[in-house]
Amino acid sequence: MSSLLCLASLKPQQCTLKSALGFRASCPVVSARSAKVYRSLPMLHAVATASMESEVASTTRCECTSGFITRREGLMGGIVTALASGVVAAPAHADDFVTTASGLKVLEAKKGDGETPKKGDTVVVHWSAYTSGYQGKRVDNTSVRDEPFVFTIGNNEVIAGFEEAVLGMNVGGLRRIEIPGELPELSYPRDRKERFTDLLSEKQSVVGIKYRYGPQPSEFGGQRALDFVLDNPTLQPFNRNLVFDIRLLNIRGRK
Repeated sequence: MSSLLCLASLKPQQCTLKSALGFRASCPVVSARSAKVYRSLPMLHAVATASMESEVASTTRCECTSGFITRREGLMGGIVTALASGVVAAPAHADDFVTTASGLKVLEAKKGDGETPKKGDTVVVHWSAYTSGYQGKRVDNTSVRDEPFVFTIGNNEVIAGFEEAVLGMNVGGLRRIEIPGELPELSYPRDRKERFTDLLSEKQSVVGIKYRYGPQPSEFGGQRALDFVLDNPTLQPFNRNLVFDIRLLNIRGRK
């Protein structure tokens, strides 16, 4: 399934989705049987999903009264909106990501214009995550509660993939990363003895045992979804893929 995002203003306007296969649908009412409109994303006039070949999806354009946008541009806008609103953004394609030497997959949704953090810096971020490899369950979204996550780089406070992503960002930037389940060294420990401490997490909305490495979900449902994919022995490695959207808000102590 390929996601076609049509970004429009808050005012209703007619948009037409076209592809090389002749798929055509008018928003907000999609006439094609293979498309469905979802109205859950604020500031998105429509999100139409159609079954088509992946190479066709990469050339799809959304024709709005405001001009043309590519599927990738629509995806970037969807990530920004999703982090602010708490909904799950549309999935990205494999070729949207750049794979680092560690195996971490990085998609630069918005390049920041501020400074880049280094080891020893205390950073403030908003983050959201979902279990992309299994049922797409939301893990958490700090923007919804306006409770930024603070940690010090290099202090072994967060999982390796999360820290690597923040180290390469600029203040004001937004990144989507995917941590493959095949690379547990970038993710949360699967061994519960390594994942949990013997301390209670007083900052959690639902008080529970504190994770040894952050970021830790603040909601019971999110932590349950995350722990399920980490603990379930019947799942395949790809079922443990995790996607994070991270916005670097500031670096404490920097002028």
